[in-house]
Amino acid sequence: MKKFLFLAFLLSLYSFASYAQQNNINDIITDDGKVIRCYTTQKVEEARRNDPGIIERRAKVNSTIEKYAQRHQYTDNSKSMLPVYTIPVVVHIIYRTSAQNLSDNRVFEQIQVLNEDYRRTNTDASNVPSAFSSIVADCEIEFCLATKDPSNNATTGITRTQTSVSSIGQTNSYYSTAAGGKTIWDPTKYLNVWVCEMGGGILGFTYTPGNAPNGADGVVIGYQYFGKTGASAPFNRGRTTTHEVGHWLNLEHVWGGGNGGCNQDDGVSDTPVQNSSNGGCPSHPSPSCSNGGDMFMNYMDYVNDNCMNSFSAGQKTRMRNAIVSARPGLLTSQACVSASFDAGISQINTPSGTICSATFTPEVLIKNHGSNALTSATINYKIDGGTTNTQAWTGNLATAQTATVQLPQQSVSGGAHTFEAWTTQPNGNVDGDNSNDNSTSSFSVSAGGASLPFQEGFEGAFPPSGWSLNNPDGDVTWAKTTSAAKSGTASMFLDNWDYPANGEVDFITLPALDMSGSASVSMTFELAYALYSATGYSDTLRVLASDDCGLSWTELYEKYDNNLTTVTSLYTSEFVPAANDWRQETIDLSAYSSSSDVLIRFEHVCDYENNLHIDDVNITSVPATALSSLDNKATLNVFPNPTSGLLNIDLKLTTESNVDILIFNALGQMMSVVNDHDVLNANYKLNMTDLSKGVYTIQVVADNVSISKKVILK
Repeated sequence: MKKFLFLAFLLSLYSFASYAQQNNINDIITDDGKVIRCYTTQKVEEARRNDPGIIERRAKVNSTIEKYAQRHQYTDNSKSMLPVYTIPVVVHIIYRTSAQNLSDNRVFEQIQVLNEDYRRTNTDASNVPSAFSSIVADCEIEFCLATKDPSNNATTGITRTQTSVSSIGQTNSYYSTAAGGKTIWDPTKYLNVWVCEMGGGILGFTYTPGNAPNGADGVVIGYQYFGKTGASAPFNRGRTTTHEVGHWLNLEHVWGGGNGGCNQDDGVSDTPVQNSSNGGCPSHPSPSCSNGGDMFMNYMDYVNDNCMNSFSAGQKTRMRNAIVSARPGLLTSQACVSASFDAGISQINTPSGTICSATFTPEVLIKNHGSNALTSATINYKIDGGTTNTQAWTGNLATAQTATVQLPQQSVSGGAHTFEAWTTQPNGNVDGDNSNDNSTSSFSVSAGGASLPFQEGFEGAFPPSGWSLNNPDGDVTWAKTTSAAKSGTASMFLDNWDYPANGEVDFITLPALDMSGSASVSMTFELAYALYSATGYSDTLRVLASDDCGLSWTELYEKYDNNLTTVTSLYTSEFVPAANDWRQETIDLSAYSSSSDVLIRFEHVCDYENNLHIDDVNITSVPATALSSLDNKATLNVFPNPTSGLLNIDLKLTTESNVDILIFNALGQMMSVVNDHDVLNANYKLNMTDLSKGVYTIQVVADNVSISKKVILK
């Protein structure tokens, strides 16, 4: 795998080299004068000058795509038929004159061209030379005009905006409604195409994944070169858009990152290395770089529209990998689904998060997603997957309107729960789109916590009883595994190996705990984690606490990179920890020793690195009340005393007990804790070499009674 800094360097080198050579490869002389076939290189360079952070973002996206490609390079090839990926498209027509306000028919033509070119049903597909016939490909990618806008309102997939900005495509105004353009629709669910006046002979441009400024992640095409009927020859067959969409799906030009001769490459193994761009309409073989012939008919070269006709199999794989790993929202987008009768629960207002009462009144937001007015529907709801209850709703909602609905009062026990609500029978009809019917809310009733001690080893059902799981993106999240454990046969883990995401956050929250009446409280857990990359990437683990029913959270622990790892070596395969790959982490919770309702949460931030495991979560306390002495039940011997750091603790009890051994400094702060079970006679070796010199108290607690010894660390 290419490392982060190396990737950033290469991407920077690519952009600067390309920019320096752009005039050699973009200027094409036609009967109508000079044109710039593709302005992508210049726009990427402009974006990076304005925001150097884009270089890092592009490197991260590229690494995500590369890791996905490495891990799935055999999977797709083993399938006889791949799934067809369908991409919803919205076309934003921005016009200053009536000639620039293209007809719907031009838009329909362009969508048809995209579908023909990416499915290899184009009528000129047979023009590919026999030398390349074995590598050209049906990309199994299709395009549809959106039928729903980001608010789930009906749309034609075409927006029209009149502007006063001349040559708006050469500015940044095209993607801003306030600046005279049209603000982007959610780029994770739509391919945005702006069609506008470019000026300067520019045909079009886009940004490869990760390179776009905020709000500009889409394709921009000069109005003269969009669609076919009335478009300007020789770029009048819609191939400018085919070319720019290829960039948007992570393809480079066939000659590579610039016009630097035969040492450039496009990152695709089956496209021949070529010296530079081709223009006009060459005749095969037209060789360069001793390649036997340039693949000038490839959509990612610069020839006239009627002389390009193919993508290669390698380009197909590169684009599909980019969709899955860098633009995955396109695959689940419902933007092309339309219905006359379509209702849904767009939000659950109550219950949500942590609530402090076991009795509550559910409140939901019903929305009309259909094209017809919504006058009636059935609202269904249930708690924890139990009995389904129904309530009839009547009203009058126009398309996209919402209404707040209160449901009958409900009562539950303390702990974690789920509330699910969904609609059926809009206006007495079958719902036209089931994907937007349902909403689910995870909530927890925290009306006084359970007493300490608390233990969880993840050996039973998952999530454990009383734990609350929050998976905002509906993808990979905290789960149970039996592949590794510090003790027993199972642990909790986050499958970062198969989680191609950056920045996604997943939470899991313990049941509410009563820590009141404690002199000190300590939490320990076993951790195992490895990195995949040497630098630049790391998943993150945080532990947070709340004593106000989750209204606010305080971060107690955060680790990432080498501070988080429990092994020194990188794992370029999936990390499954062995017995020695675990480390015990300790967190002092004494700040909550007066709280009777404390929530503890593990928070994980994914960076598509490697698996993180947690096992044996233990929370123990020392009561604040005077403890009866263990003197008549135990013999405690601590030696050597004074010590240089290595301390022996001999403990003999008259009855078998669970034991906590705690170390406090002179200020009463707990520095370490050891938990053991079913102890009668035992010897413990404690390493205090990481502590500062001074006087410490060794306290042994068994069955809520204790004995203490002073120790001098020299």
